[in-house]
Amino acid sequence: MTCEIKEIDINQIVEIVTPFDKFEHEPLLDEIQGNIIKSHGRNHAVYLFLKFEGDIEAAKQWIGSFTHRYVTSALEQAEQGKLYRQNKDVPGKIFANFFLTRAGYMRLGYAYQNLPNEDAFRQGMKDPNMQNELGDDSNQWEDGFKNNEIHALVLLAADKIVGPRTQEAKLEEQKDQSKLRQQPALLKNKVAAIKKELDAIASVVHEQIGYVLRDQNTGEEIEHFGFRDGVSQPLFLKRDIEKEREHSDFSKWDSRAPLSLVLFKDPLGTKHESYGSFLVFRKLEQNVKAWNKDVVKNLADKLKGSGQPKPDLAGAYTMGRFQDGTPVVIDQASSGKVPQDNNFNYQDDPQGFKCPFHAHTRKVNPRGDTSVFVSIPLEEEKMHRIARRGINYGILPSEEPENNAGLLFMSFQASLANQFNFMQKAWAKERNFIKRDVGTDVVIGVEKKGDDNIAVTETYNWPTNWGAQEQTEADFTHWVTMKGGEFFFTPCMSFLKSLAPEPSRNIEFRGVPKQEIEAAKGVIAELQNYKQRNWAIGLNGDTIEPDKFLTFFNQRKLPFKFYLQNQVGLGESSAYDDNIKTLNKYIEDVINQESDACEYKIAELEEYNVLNWAIGLNGDTLQPDGFVNFFGERELPFKFFVQSQRVSLGDKSAYDQNIKTLNDYISSLNRKVPSTVGRF
Repeated sequence: MTCEIKEIDINQIVEIVTPFDKFEHEPLLDEIQGNIIKSHGRNHAVYLFLKFEGDIEAAKQWIGSFTHRYVTSALEQAEQGKLYRQNKDVPGKIFANFFLTRAGYMRLGYAYQNLPNEDAFRQGMKDPNMQNELGDDSNQWEDGFKNNEIHALVLLAADKIVGPRTQEAKLEEQKDQSKLRQQPALLKNKVAAIKKELDAIASVVHEQIGYVLRDQNTGEEIEHFGFRDGVSQPLFLKRDIEKEREHSDFSKWDSRAPLSLVLFKDPLGTKHESYGSFLVFRKLEQNVKAWNKDVVKNLADKLKGSGQPKPDLAGAYTMGRFQDGTPVVIDQASSGKVPQDNNFNYQDDPQGFKCPFHAHTRKVNPRGDTSVFVSIPLEEEKMHRIARRGINYGILPSEEPENNAGLLFMSFQASLANQFNFMQKAWAKERNFIKRDVGTDVVIGVEKKGDDNIAVTETYNWPTNWGAQEQTEADFTHWVTMKGGEFFFTPCMSFLKSLAPEPSRNIEFRGVPKQEIEAAKGVIAELQNYKQRNWAIGLNGDTIEPDKFLTFFNQRKLPFKFYLQNQVGLGESSAYDDNIKTLNKYIEDVINQESDACEYKIAELEEYNVLNWAIGLNGDTLQPDGFVNFFGERELPFKFFVQSQRVSLGDKSAYDQNIKTLNDYISSLNRKVPSTVGRF
């Protein structure tokens, strides 16, 4: 009996049930990259913009190997999230994405007609016609974007890895925002290692470091102008939708979205579930000092009337929300509640007396305004939405930077033309949307400076008193400058993995890893000996019972090739070399996995060193901690450092000594281990 495989309909997939429940779409999540339908959630990220050079086959091999080792699928991301919510140990892993431009695909040898079919993607963001459409000016871009053809983008993200105290470390970052700019040791070390690998195949033409800026009191994500960020995203996962339902009945605004909002069929994929997404990356510099001055001096003063200046309300008029996220259309003063109400629209404010039409959030998410003013159905309007995944960069807002700080804007969408480009062209930079002469989006409506390189100032009408008809005319300057960007496609997992078809495997060691390597090398030597003698492998020639080779392979769940030349007649003589190849790959996988585990532990030790936390014994219980167990399992010497009222052990040199021990151990794994014939 055969079962017909039906093409999935992503237009009908709403409220995905995430893993560990009854789950219909697990193959789809396993095929798409993480971060598309749910933000990766890490506090720190690094972006490497690549230009492939030299051997293209080597570049493809690297991409495939990088994918197998690091790129995180949506399924793996969901599984990690589940473990985290259950307070279980989550592997201290790097989160990674890999993206390609049109030029990148073609550099790798893929024909133009076989690329994702979207005109904007094929044009690229630097194309003069695209510059005109989006209102950009590449002359003001940074050199890495302006002077190079970008082929690919690697995103690497992580939190501080400090084992069971990771949450404590995150709270430390929240209280002291300067720590948010300090890269986690794991991320810093991994980026350095990956850049060294890239030396042979590509140039890193631009590198960007990002961090999630958080409110020191609430922990909510904010951006450099001080407003809560990440509010009102389209929701795809049932868990997120149920959380939204806790404080919203969706009567005025339904945040749910079908997967067709963000997924586009990958033409190079081979599965029914092979989908990717178009990525927009834009580096948006924010002049915080000038913005703060403009809000207070040029706007708040004009709104005071006979009373005092209203900087909070003035800022809310520009963004459409107060800094804590409260929509200005439903309140004239910040309510201070978290989470803020997202169940609202603008039907009760048709004249813009509460929320101006040029306010950022009303411009880019009009919530039904188009159906009222230009007869566009709400469901059609909602398909212009994007899934935003931005992160901050540069100087902290508390220092009121004028440059070198802002937002690394990222968004996923199924169509550049119908989503980001439409939003930017027809809404944000259009003076007559949603009504005539309301002006451009006061935040991002004009990113190109004037001929004299001075930020553009517009005159807007603002409600003098919230909800009242009286309007005040006041100038406001566009303090956001586009510094460079590009359009990318997010390939499906199977396409990326196919570039290096032999993946690393997750190994469960039998005993100490170093001894396991020695044992595998011993089996290789024994197989070579049997090959010279033309002896049977897999089954004993006399008893036809499983032999020691087959037992060794079966214990490790490794594929095995038989070779017997007697009355049974099984296999071919190539089985010797095939099995040796399998074991060499197994040794490589053991070394890679063990090296990764040690690198994570090294990063953890580096973080503990910075925080001056005890290692070896838990500070409260004085029981052996994870470091002692890790070193003990590998029969490695460990140095304690505990300074408490009850115990004083070692000194601060213990951190560096333990790190050296692990580095030496990694080196020893990669050196030739003496073979011992017959170690079974």
